[in-house]
Amino acid sequence: MDTKRHTLTLDARASLAITAVDDVVSFDETLVSLAVGESTLNISGEGLSIKSLSLENGDITVEGNISAIVYFDSTVRKRKNRLFGRG
Repeated sequence: MDTKRHTLTLDARASLAITAVDDVVSFDETLVSLAVGESTLNISGEGLSIKSLSLENGDITVEGNISAIVYFDSTVRKRKNRLFGRG
């Protein structure tokens, strides 16, 4: 299991700041999917948007009506499917 440390800061279920993000796998108004270490982090809700993104630092802020934050562990992540990412 990956030991890379990351943080999540949720403010009133309307703004979520995350550090140490490797890739933005996909996003739309109801789901933002991120690669964090060897896990995929899915943020679901309504009216979601990426407010800020710094791939150099691995920081992202998602805003909207956030209803769920779910981790999925994956031992193999295919880099060819990434939307944005840092090397």
